[in-house]
Amino acid sequence: MVIFRYACDAGQRHICPQPICYSSRRAARATLWSPKSRLSGRRFVRKKLDPNIEYQAQKNSLFTIGRLIREGKLEAFSYRELGYEGMNRIIGESVFDAMDHCRVTDCNPAIERSRLSSGFFPNYMRKGGKKDQKRGFETSSGQIPFMQMLCNLNETGIAWLLGVKEILGFTDFETESIRNLRYFQKLCEISQSPENFPDMFHLWTAQRNHMDVFLTLEKKLPTIGNQIEKSEWANVEYPTKVLRPIEFLDYIGITDLDPVPIEPGRFYPFIEDWDQWQRDCRKQMGLPI
Repeated sequence: MVIFRYACDAGQRHICPQPICYSSRRAARATLWSPKSRLSGRRFVRKKLDPNIEYQAQKNSLFTIGRLIREGKLEAFSYRELGYEGMNRIIGESVFDAMDHCRVTDCNPAIERSRLSSGFFPNYMRKGGKKDQKRGFETSSGQIPFMQMLCNLNETGIAWLLGVKEILGFTDFETESIRNLRYFQKLCEISQSPENFPDMFHLWTAQRNHMDVFLTLEKKLPTIGNQIEKSEWANVEYPTKVLRPIEFLDYIGITDLDPVPIEPGRFYPFIEDWDQWQRDCRKQMGLPI
Protein backbone atom coordinates (compact mmCIF):
# COMPACT_ATOMS: atom_id res chain seq x y z
CA MET A 1 0.00 0.00 0.00
CA VAL A 2 1.07 3.55 -0.65
CA ILE A 3 -0.32 6.94 0.25
CA PHE A 4 -0.51 9.47 -2.54
CA ARG A 5 -1.22 13.10 -2.92
CA TYR A 6 -2.11 14.00 -6.50
CA ALA A 7 -0.57 17.19 -7.85
CA CYS A 8 -2.69 18.92 -10.50
CA ASP A 9 -1.21 20.71 -13.50
CA ALA A 10 -2.03 23.96 -11.74
CA GLY A 11 0.17 22.92 -8.85
CA GLN A 12 -2.77 22.29 -6.54
CA ARG A 13 -3.73 19.05 -4.86
CA HIS A 14 -6.93 17.09 -5.08
CA ILE A 15 -8.45 16.71 -1.66
CA CYS A 16 -9.33 13.07 -2.04
CA PRO A 17 -6.58 10.73 -3.13
CA GLN A 18 -3.62 9.67 -1.10
CA PRO A 19 -2.66 6.04 -1.04
CA ILE A 20 0.07 4.26 0.73
CA CYS A 21 1.51 5.25 4.01
CA TYR A 22 4.74 3.40 4.31
CA SER A 23 8.28 3.88 5.45
CA SER A 24 9.54 1.27 3.02
CA ARG A 25 9.68 2.52 -0.54
CA ARG A 26 9.03 -1.02 -1.71
CA ALA A 27 5.76 -1.36 0.19
CA ALA A 28 3.61 -1.15 -2.95
CA ARG A 29 5.71 -2.85 -5.56
CA ALA A 30 5.37 -5.06 -8.58
CA THR A 31 8.06 -7.66 -7.90
CA LEU A 32 8.92 -9.37 -11.17
CA TRP A 33 12.15 -11.12 -10.31
CA SER A 34 12.15 -14.71 -9.15
CA PRO A 35 14.67 -15.33 -6.34
CA LYS A 36 14.99 -19.01 -7.23
CA SER A 37 16.44 -18.17 -10.62
CA ARG A 38 19.33 -16.28 -9.06
CA LEU A 39 20.74 -19.49 -7.58
CA SER A 40 22.04 -20.47 -11.00
CA GLY A 41 24.09 -17.28 -11.16
CA ARG A 42 23.58 -17.19 -14.91
CA ARG A 43 20.03 -16.19 -15.79
CA PHE A 44 16.71 -15.17 -14.32
CA VAL A 45 13.07 -15.11 -15.33
CA ARG A 46 10.06 -13.02 -14.49
CA LYS A 47 8.08 -14.12 -11.47
CA LYS A 48 5.12 -16.32 -12.41
CA LEU A 49 2.07 -14.28 -13.35
CA ASP A 50 -0.82 -14.25 -10.93
CA PRO A 51 -3.62 -16.59 -12.09
CA ASN A 52 -6.07 -13.77 -11.39
CA ILE A 53 -5.76 -11.68 -14.57
CA GLU A 54 -7.43 -8.64 -13.03
CA TYR A 55 -5.09 -8.69 -10.02
CA GLN A 56 -2.03 -9.02 -12.28
CA ALA A 57 -3.24 -6.03 -14.29
CA GLN A 58 -3.48 -4.01 -11.06
CA LYS A 59 0.15 -4.87 -10.26
CA ASN A 60 1.29 -4.03 -13.79
CA SER A 61 -0.33 -0.59 -13.55
CA LEU A 62 2.06 0.30 -10.72
CA PHE A 63 4.70 0.96 -13.38
CA THR A 64 2.58 3.85 -14.67
CA ILE A 65 2.14 5.19 -11.15
CA GLY A 66 5.88 4.90 -10.54
CA ARG A 67 6.62 6.95 -13.65
CA LEU A 68 4.16 9.64 -12.57
CA ILE A 69 5.90 9.88 -9.21
CA ARG A 70 9.32 10.19 -10.86
CA GLU A 71 7.95 12.94 -13.12
CA GLY A 72 6.70 14.86 -10.08
CA LYS A 73 3.03 14.54 -11.02
CA LEU A 74 2.25 12.50 -7.91
CA GLU A 75 3.53 12.81 -4.36
CA ALA A 76 3.99 9.48 -2.59
CA PHE A 77 4.08 9.04 1.16
CA SER A 78 4.63 6.18 3.56
CA TYR A 79 5.17 5.68 7.27
CA ARG A 80 6.71 3.33 9.77
CA GLU A 81 3.84 0.84 10.21
CA LEU A 82 3.64 0.22 6.46
CA GLY A 83 7.40 -0.15 6.45
CA TYR A 84 7.15 -2.97 8.97
CA GLU A 85 4.73 -4.78 6.68
CA GLY A 86 7.12 -4.31 3.77
CA MET A 87 9.91 -6.07 5.68
CA ASN A 88 8.13 -9.39 5.19
CA ARG A 89 8.20 -9.11 1.40
CA ILE A 90 10.78 -10.57 -0.97
CA ILE A 91 13.05 -7.92 -2.47
CA GLY A 92 14.02 -8.48 -6.10
CA GLU A 93 16.21 -6.59 -8.51
CA SER A 94 15.53 -2.85 -8.26
CA VAL A 95 15.38 -2.46 -12.04
CA PHE A 96 12.12 -4.45 -11.92
CA ASP A 97 10.69 -2.41 -9.06
CA ALA A 98 7.78 -0.25 -10.20
CA MET A 99 8.75 2.30 -7.54
CA ASP A 100 12.47 2.36 -8.38
CA HIS A 101 13.93 5.89 -8.04
CA CYS A 102 10.60 7.17 -6.72
CA ARG A 103 10.72 9.77 -3.99
CA VAL A 104 8.59 8.54 -1.09
CA THR A 105 8.28 10.87 1.88
CA ASP A 106 7.69 9.62 5.41
CA CYS A 107 4.64 11.02 7.17
CA ASN A 108 3.76 10.92 10.85
CA PRO A 109 1.69 8.03 12.22
CA ALA A 110 -1.59 9.08 13.80
CA ILE A 111 -0.09 7.79 17.05
CA GLU A 112 3.47 6.48 17.40
CA ARG A 113 3.02 2.91 18.66
CA SER A 114 6.30 2.83 20.57
CA ARG A 115 4.98 5.44 23.01
CA LEU A 116 2.49 2.92 24.39
CA SER A 117 3.91 -0.45 23.36
CA SER A 118 7.28 -2.17 23.08
CA GLY A 119 8.69 -5.64 22.48
CA PHE A 120 11.25 -7.82 20.76
CA PHE A 121 11.59 -6.16 17.36
CA PRO A 122 10.92 -9.23 15.14
CA ASN A 123 7.62 -9.65 17.03
CA TYR A 124 6.92 -5.92 17.32
CA MET A 125 7.02 -5.48 13.54
CA ARG A 126 4.47 -8.24 12.92
CA LYS A 127 0.78 -7.79 12.34
CA GLY A 128 0.03 -10.02 15.31
CA GLY A 129 -3.03 -11.65 13.77
CA LYS A 130 -4.26 -15.19 13.25
CA LYS A 131 -1.53 -16.16 10.76
CA ASP A 132 1.24 -15.10 13.14
CA GLN A 133 -0.44 -16.99 15.98
CA LYS A 134 -0.67 -20.17 13.90
CA ARG A 135 3.03 -19.86 13.04
CA GLY A 136 3.86 -19.72 16.74
CA PHE A 137 5.01 -16.09 16.98
CA GLU A 138 4.57 -14.08 20.14
CA THR A 139 1.97 -11.50 19.14
CA SER A 140 1.29 -9.34 22.21
CA SER A 141 3.52 -6.53 20.91
CA GLY A 142 2.23 -6.63 17.31
CA GLN A 143 0.07 -4.16 15.44
CA ILE A 144 -3.34 -5.70 16.10
CA PRO A 145 -3.06 -5.92 19.94
CA PHE A 146 -2.01 -2.25 20.04
CA MET A 147 -4.94 -1.23 17.85
CA GLN A 148 -7.35 -3.33 19.89
CA MET A 149 -6.15 -1.46 22.96
CA LEU A 150 -6.93 1.85 21.22
CA CYS A 151 -10.38 0.57 20.31
CA ASN A 152 -11.10 -0.42 23.91
CA LEU A 153 -10.31 3.02 25.33
CA ASN A 154 -13.37 4.80 26.69
CA GLU A 155 -13.71 8.49 27.49
CA THR A 156 -11.98 7.97 30.84
CA GLY A 157 -9.02 6.25 29.18
CA ILE A 158 -8.73 8.94 26.54
CA ALA A 159 -8.82 11.64 29.22
CA TRP A 160 -6.05 9.81 31.13
CA LEU A 161 -3.85 9.70 28.02
CA LEU A 162 -4.37 13.40 27.47
CA GLY A 163 -3.45 14.02 31.09
CA VAL A 164 -0.07 12.29 30.75
CA LYS A 165 0.72 13.36 27.18
CA GLU A 166 3.90 15.21 28.23
CA ILE A 167 5.17 12.23 30.20
CA LEU A 168 4.57 9.89 27.25
CA GLY A 169 6.05 12.37 24.81
CA PHE A 170 3.03 12.85 22.55
CA THR A 171 3.47 15.53 19.90
CA ASP A 172 0.74 18.07 19.19
CA PHE A 173 -0.16 15.99 16.13
CA GLU A 174 -0.55 12.84 18.23
CA THR A 175 -2.48 14.71 20.91
CA GLU A 176 -5.00 15.78 18.29
CA SER A 177 -5.19 12.16 17.12
CA ILE A 178 -6.05 11.05 20.65
CA ARG A 179 -8.84 13.62 20.73
CA ASN A 180 -9.94 12.17 17.38
CA LEU A 181 -9.66 8.56 18.61
CA ARG A 182 -13.39 7.89 18.46
CA TYR A 183 -13.15 8.28 14.70
CA PHE A 184 -10.54 5.51 14.49
CA GLN A 185 -12.76 3.34 16.69
CA LYS A 186 -15.64 3.83 14.25
CA LEU A 187 -13.37 2.84 11.36
CA CYS A 188 -12.57 -0.39 13.18
CA GLU A 189 -16.24 -1.03 13.91
CA ILE A 190 -17.16 -0.82 10.24
CA SER A 191 -14.22 -3.07 9.27
CA GLN A 192 -15.84 -5.86 11.37
CA SER A 193 -12.64 -7.73 12.22
CA PRO A 194 -9.41 -7.09 14.19
CA GLU A 195 -7.58 -8.49 11.17
CA ASN A 196 -8.58 -5.28 9.35
CA PHE A 197 -7.53 -2.92 12.17
CA PRO A 198 -4.02 -2.24 10.73
CA ASP A 199 -5.58 -1.12 7.43
CA MET A 200 -7.95 1.15 9.37
CA PHE A 201 -4.96 2.62 11.20
CA HIS A 202 -3.23 3.24 7.85
CA LEU A 203 -6.35 4.97 6.55
CA TRP A 204 -6.69 7.03 9.73
CA THR A 205 -3.05 8.08 9.44
CA ALA A 206 -3.64 9.08 5.81
CA GLN A 207 -6.62 11.19 6.80
CA ARG A 208 -4.78 12.79 9.71
CA ASN A 209 -2.01 13.78 7.26
CA HIS A 210 -4.59 15.20 4.81
CA MET A 211 -3.82 12.63 2.14
CA ASP A 212 -6.00 12.47 -0.93
CA VAL A 213 -5.82 8.76 -1.75
CA PHE A 214 -4.86 5.55 0.00
CA LEU A 215 -3.61 3.11 -2.65
CA THR A 216 -3.93 -0.62 -2.17
CA LEU A 217 -3.86 -3.83 -4.20
CA GLU A 218 -6.46 -5.45 -1.93
CA LYS A 219 -10.04 -5.87 -3.11
CA LYS A 220 -11.81 -5.73 0.25
CA LEU A 221 -10.32 -2.49 1.55
CA PRO A 222 -11.80 -0.19 -1.16
CA THR A 223 -15.24 -1.67 -0.36
CA ILE A 224 -14.75 -0.77 3.29
CA GLY A 225 -13.51 2.65 2.19
CA ASN A 226 -16.68 3.24 0.18
CA GLN A 227 -18.82 2.33 3.18
CA ILE A 228 -16.86 4.76 5.32
CA GLU A 229 -17.09 7.53 2.72
CA LYS A 230 -20.90 7.22 2.66
CA SER A 231 -21.21 7.23 6.46
CA GLU A 232 -22.63 10.30 8.16
CA TRP A 233 -19.68 10.44 10.56
CA ALA A 234 -17.02 10.23 7.81
CA ASN A 235 -14.24 12.81 7.78
CA VAL A 236 -15.81 15.56 5.68
CA GLU A 237 -12.75 17.83 5.60
CA TYR A 238 -10.34 15.22 4.21
CA PRO A 239 -12.31 12.19 2.94
CA THR A 240 -9.30 10.13 1.89
CA LYS A 241 -10.34 7.81 -0.92
CA VAL A 242 -9.29 4.15 -0.94
CA LEU A 243 -8.48 3.07 -4.48
CA ARG A 244 -6.76 0.26 -6.34
CA PRO A 245 -4.07 1.24 -8.88
CA ILE A 246 -6.16 1.09 -12.08
CA GLU A 247 -9.09 2.86 -10.41
CA PHE A 248 -6.71 5.52 -9.13
CA LEU A 249 -5.28 6.12 -12.61
CA ASP A 250 -8.79 6.33 -14.02
CA TYR A 251 -9.66 8.78 -11.23
CA ILE A 252 -6.92 11.15 -12.38
CA GLY A 253 -7.80 10.68 -16.06
CA ILE A 254 -5.13 8.20 -17.23
CA THR A 255 -6.21 5.18 -19.26
CA ASP A 256 -3.08 4.42 -21.35
CA LEU A 257 -0.81 2.33 -19.13
CA ASP A 258 2.95 1.88 -19.47
CA PRO A 259 4.23 -1.52 -20.64
CA VAL A 260 5.93 -3.86 -18.18
CA PRO A 261 9.69 -3.86 -18.95
CA ILE A 262 10.18 -7.64 -18.74
CA GLU A 263 8.41 -10.40 -20.66
CA PRO A 264 6.91 -13.49 -19.00
CA GLY A 265 8.52 -16.83 -19.79
CA ARG A 266 11.71 -15.28 -21.15
CA PHE A 267 15.11 -15.99 -19.62
CA TYR A 268 17.45 -13.04 -19.21
CA PRO A 269 21.24 -13.28 -18.77
CA PHE A 270 22.41 -12.56 -15.26
CA ILE A 271 25.97 -11.62 -16.19
CA GLU A 272 26.29 -11.37 -19.98
CA ASP A 273 25.00 -8.06 -21.30
CA TRP A 274 23.45 -7.37 -17.89
CA ASP A 275 24.57 -3.74 -17.74
CA GLN A 276 23.27 -3.01 -21.23
CA TRP A 277 19.97 -4.71 -20.51
CA GLN A 278 19.55 -2.70 -17.30
CA ARG A 279 20.14 0.50 -19.23
CA ASP A 280 17.52 -0.52 -21.80
CA CYS A 281 14.97 -1.24 -19.06
CA ARG A 282 15.67 2.02 -17.28
CA LYS A 283 15.32 3.93 -20.56
CA GLN A 284 11.98 2.26 -21.25
CA MET A 285 10.75 3.18 -17.75
CA GLY A 286 12.00 6.75 -17.97
CA LEU A 287 14.60 6.20 -15.26
CA PRO A 288 18.07 7.81 -15.10
CA ILE A 289 20.68 5.66 -16.90
